[in-house]
Amino acid sequence: MAYPEIINDFLAMVGATSHSRQERLLADLVKTKLTSLGCEVREDGVGTLIGGDTGNVIARLPGSPKFQPIMFSAHLDRVSNPGQIVALVNESEDRITSDGTTILGADDAAGIAAILDGVRRVNQSGVEHGDVEIVLTVAEEVGLQGSKRLDYSTLRSKIAFVIDSNGPIGFIVNRAPTQKTVKINIEGLASHAGIAPEKGISAIRVAAVALSSLREGRLSPISTSNFGVIKGGEATNIVCQFVELKGEARSHDEGELSAYLVEVEEAFRRTAREAKAKVELKWTHEYSAFYVKEDEKIISMAVEALESLGVVSEIQTGGGGMDGNHFNQNGIKSIGLSSGCNHIHSAQEEQSISQLITAGKMVAKLIELAPLA
Repeated sequence: MAYPEIINDFLAMVGATSHSRQERLLADLVKTKLTSLGCEVREDGVGTLIGGDTGNVIARLPGSPKFQPIMFSAHLDRVSNPGQIVALVNESEDRITSDGTTILGADDAAGIAAILDGVRRVNQSGVEHGDVEIVLTVAEEVGLQGSKRLDYSTLRSKIAFVIDSNGPIGFIVNRAPTQKTVKINIEGLASHAGIAPEKGISAIRVAAVALSSLREGRLSPISTSNFGVIKGGEATNIVCQFVELKGEARSHDEGELSAYLVEVEEAFRRTAREAKAKVELKWTHEYSAFYVKEDEKIISMAVEALESLGVVSEIQTGGGGMDGNHFNQNGIKSIGLSSGCNHIHSAQEEQSISQLITAGKMVAKLIELAPLA
């Protein structure tokens, strides 16, 4: 069956295996497509720095110096998946899904497909435009590792559109939170659980008591936390000596986030002290929050592009991080845009066919709207 080229691109990319730090197959496919569209394409050395097999893919479509350069970004990796994704196209229902056993991979194959299509449309129309920079990052799903280590001195753009947002086309993400992750090691004392349980100090119990005393989940309208990994124990007849926990906290307010980190530390240190156990906590700063005000030029560009396509825009506050967090921290004003995918990171993930086509048109329109230099 014949599909529009953007849909063929999407299906090809979904079918290409891609994992965080193992994006080689998809990266090579996309590099070939970018080259065929007249882009200058290179790959940086970030893959080596993060223990991966692929670097960030960076491309430039040369344009007129009369216009300011403009940047588009999406990411190459996906959340955990078996590598074999079967995409099912249902034109009557205007959607593409997986076969129900895996994610679809629209996050973020849809973003890449929209960028490719936007460049293709601009090439075909012959409209005058400035330089278009394209940054396709690696390891986004595991802490924005690709954009964290990107060499920003090689980029000229001062504005960027990150095509990586869940929800219907028209969503504009103008803010995203700071994220901190924590690794907590608890050391108790091993003992035979049947002969001398009173001589042991259970690290599992210390963790349980500390966690039960903490707020978790939705902390406030702008802050969240989650302890998602716990490892420990050897056997049921041994009082558990070691436990490792991993968690995270996010907030749009640095003060609120800092207060919660103190709360976590105090809960674990107090519980360990009372149980005569040892505890170590190590916080890692993953990325900083950003907020692009609604009266900024980049927002009005997005609104104008969407309105020209008959799409009503809606400003959204993001709950998760995106590469735009690092772009904004490095002097490139960035917002997130949706491409019409929903239920990401699940086997129910789906992509609207018509909205993906509109997303490609949106990228082309944004290229046309680049300000004069």
